[in-house]
Parts: sequence; structure tokens; C-alpha cells
Amino acid sequence: MIRIFLSIARRFFFHDHFQMLCFQLNYLLTLMPTPINIWESFSMRIIPIFKELLKIMKLNVFVNFTILCLSMLIVACTTVEDNSSDVSATAVVEESGKYSVIASTPMIGEFVKQVAKDSVDVDILMPYQVNPHNFEATAKDVIKLNNADLVFYVGIKYESAGLLKLLENASKSEAVLVEIGSKVDPIEFKEDDHEGHEGHGHEGHGHGLYDPHFWFDPTKVELAVEEIASQLINLDPENKDAYQSSSDLYISELKSLDQEVNDLIQSVPSDNRKMITTHEALGYLEARYGIEIIGTVIPSLTTEEGVAPKDLTEVIEKIKEHDIKIMFLESESPSKGAEVVAQETGVRLISGLWVETLRSADETYADFLKSNVKIIVDNLKQ
Repeated sequence: MIRIFLSIARRFFFHDHFQMLCFQLNYLLTLMPTPINIWESFSMRIIPIFKELLKIMKLNVFVNFTILCLSMLIVACTTVEDNSSDVSATAVVEESGKYSVIASTPMIGEFVKQVAKDSVDVDILMPYQVNPHNFEATAKDVIKLNNADLVFYVGIKYESAGLLKLLENASKSEAVLVEIGSKVDPIEFKEDDHEGHEGHGHEGHGHGLYDPHFWFDPTKVELAVEEIASQLINLDPENKDAYQSSSDLYISELKSLDQEVNDLIQSVPSDNRKMITTHEALGYLEARYGIEIIGTVIPSLTTEEGVAPKDLTEVIEKIKEHDIKIMFLESESPSKGAEVVAQETGVRLISGLWVETLRSADETYADFLKSNVKIIVDNLKQ
């Protein structure tokens, strides 16, 4: 009911701050999980926004009171199912005549665009260079999701909790949601990293049981592309031949990429194919090409918050046991723990890896993978 009132009110008040506050309030109402948390949400987050709205609305008390009464009367006389789809009533949608397809991350967006080309409108929720684990959706993202025909996301607990909640709400609308990560035969995170450390189980933190970073294996990306093509054909059968043709071409390119990456890694002496990383994100590279990940500073976790001194001690012991000379850092996740380990062991810290996302719209998946592999190979050869 409140959200219907907001929709009506926004048609009368064009003050920029008022419009943004309405967006924020709509977003908070969308995220509200259960009735149990309603009071907490109102007292801590929603009431302050209402106060800001009232400050603006005091510009004309009589007019605003009239609008408020009329709005509440309309709300009281209207029965609406609360499935978040009413947010779309506030959206200004461009009539392109094409289906609207959403991708949660730039990486997934790259795969979708390779198949869809110009047949559908493809929009990506997350900006480039942003760590998906830290991404917070905006009110505009709520509108995009509620106006989408098809939504692709990584899934298997990859995206942030807030975004996953929005996706769950979007599933109640007309949009078809596709969890790509579950379609690629995902591998599990290693069980032996920081074994026995309470609170570091896969289910207890950001990631789940399965490793979502499947893009480090082009053969897994092939499976993702096949699923994307299938879903696009279901949505838009008139362009079936175009989707099938573009997916076949892209899969052919992925096979060549797989061979190129394999040749690069095989150029490293087998005894040198051992490495330490800051985050457990290269499991697919290890499984596909035979590089051995000896250990990670942050095992299957999203942040460093849960890393204890015991964890760092285990990494230090592995470095000494296997005579590791270098540690690879991720640009998206700076690690103080890695600096501590380096000071203790003398390993060189190698920066430059991007493991979560593309850096710009000009960077392709092939560019992304080859850039990372080149950094690894060049340093392992030394």
C-alpha cells in the first residue's frame, strides 16, 4: 500500500530530492524480508526517509494534504498483490520493440551479448571494475529487474545478499530467472583449506559449497553459452537461427582460447606450477590446466573479516613446505593478510590479477583470461 502511495505521489512532486527519496523507500520496502523485521526496518531505515519526504512536502501543506488523502483513498479501494511488480509503474521504459534481458555482472553480460548480438536489449546491473561481492543495488536496478523479460545471474551464492533478495522478488514477476552457475557442472571449493576453523565453512560465509568462478575454464563457459542460447530461443523463437549461429561461432572461439591457455601454462616447468593466492578464485584454472593452488589467504570467503591468525600461520607453513617464492594478489580484493605473510616468508607479491569482473566495456572475456594467465605464467617461469 505504501508503495502505491509513493507511485502516485511521485507523479505530483518533481523535486529531485523527493524523487530520489521515493526510490530509496521503494527499494527498502522491496528488500523487507519478513513481517518479523518490519518494525526494525521502519524504525531504523524507513521512518528517517519519511521525515525527509515530509520536509519537502511542507512547501504547500494544503495541496499536499489533499494529495495525501486522495492517495490513501485510492490505496484503500484498491487490491494489489504485493509482488514488487508495481515498482515498474514508476519506470520510463524506452519502446525499442525488443525483449529486455538483464545480466547481473559484466562477465555474464559479455556471454549474453556474444549470443544475443542486437536481437534483444541487454543491460548489466553491476558497473565494470566493481567487486560483485560488495555491490549494492539501487532503486533503478529494482525497476530494471521488474521490467525485464529474462535475467541471467551467476548464482550459487556469488552475488551479494541484497542483490539475491532482489532477484528473488523479481522471480515473482514475469521475468524468467536463470542461474548460470548451476548449469555449468560447478566444482566444489576445496575442503582442506583452513580445515577445522570454526566459522569458515562454505555455507557460513559469502560463498556456498560450489565455486562460482567458472570463467577460468573456457569449457565451462561453453556450457554457459549453450544455456544462454537455449533461454534466448525460448524467449524469442523468431530469432532462433541467429542465436544458434552466434553461439556456435562463440563456442568455436572458446575452444581455441582453451587450447591457447593450455599451451601457455604447459610452457611452465611442471615443478614450477605451484602458487599461493589471496582468495580462492582460481579453482577452475587448477582443475582444468594442472596448476596447483597450494593455499589461499582467504579461503572461499568474500572478505578478510573472518581470517584469523591461525589461518595465516597455515599459509606460512605451506609456503615454507613447498618453497613458494611468489604470491598472487587480486586487484579487486586488497589483502593485509598477504602483506603479513610476505613479511614473514619473504615471498614476492605479484599484483595485477582480475578474477571477478571485466575492467571495461572494451575488454572481452578472452582478453580477461589471457591477461590473467600471462601474469601467472610469466612469474611462475622466473
